Amino acid sequence: MEIYIGNPTNGDKALVTSEGRLRTYSVSETIVENAAEDGNSYNVNTGTINLTSANESGVLYLKNNGINDLHIASIGFLLGNSTGGTGDLEVKVYKNSTAGTLISGATDVDILENKNGGSSNTLTVDCYKGAEGSTITDGASWYTSLLAGSARPYVISTGTIVIPKGGSVSVSITPQASNTSMNVQVFLSLIEYTL
Repeated sequence: MEIYIGNPTNGDKALVTSEGRLRTYSVSETIVENAAEDGNSYNVNTGTINLTSANESGVLYLKNNGINDLHIASIGFLLGNSTGGTGDLEVKVYKNSTAGTLISGATDVDILENKNGGSSNTLTVDCYKGAEGSTITDGASWYTSLLAGSARPYVISTGTIVIPKGGSVSVSITPQASNTSMNVQVFLSLIEYTL
């Protein structure tokens, strides 16, 4: 008995080669590309924060209040020139922070936008930016990096960081020694994983 795979809209049937293989064509895309097409890809940016010391300051907090996992593909740092600073600066990424003035201060980030210009989807998150001296007082250290102090952008490709429902990620920056003024921005490229 022969079985056909067909298109009910136009009657076309799938082609089988002389070797008995089904002939197909496909288009492959990454999960990130698929998420962007479906309106589930987002850009988060703190906006410019001026750090006026060489002490650690919490600069970004994101908590997932939705039902789906959030996947962070990269964390970026836009660094201005330091006044008086010498040497490297340090960035830290924490998981599951729940306390500190970064969180209790609750100042919304400047940008939390869908990367699909035609989508009205939004994230169910708490997403705050910090200021000079904002604190992160708990959570486990996920990543720590040293960055050169000169003005430049950095994108840290961490591999995918997964933030489940109720989980959070926080970022701090410690400017280089003797810093008295340095503008920074921190951004996240993330998707809501709905597949």
